[in-house]
Amino acid sequence: MKKFAVIVLIVVLVSTLCGMLMNQLLNSADSYALTTEVVELDRENDIVVCEDFNGNLWEFYGCEDWQIDDIASLLMNDNGTPTIYDDEIVSARYNGTFEGWN
Repeated sequence: MKKFAVIVLIVVLVSTLCGMLMNQLLNSADSYALTTEVVELDRENDIVVCEDFNGNLWEFYGCEDWQIDDIASLLMNDNGTPTIYDDEIVSARYNGTFEGWN
């Protein structure tokens, strides 16, 4: 019975710690969302180039199914600085096209 109680306690502690860590990663003050439009595909180098609505260009790897004019929702990390020029793309997700919004 003691072994069972110890195992349950360990599972609860590990689950709690994992949950706290995931919550901190997902709700980090260093992260923000950025909506962009795909403006260029470099299939030879597997690079997708996106433009945000301020005219800044962002690149990530993985052309796969991306097309020019797709909307890409980017999760960004600001690296703890006020400037955007050192920000990094954490993940990119397809979010439609502007054609479908009319």
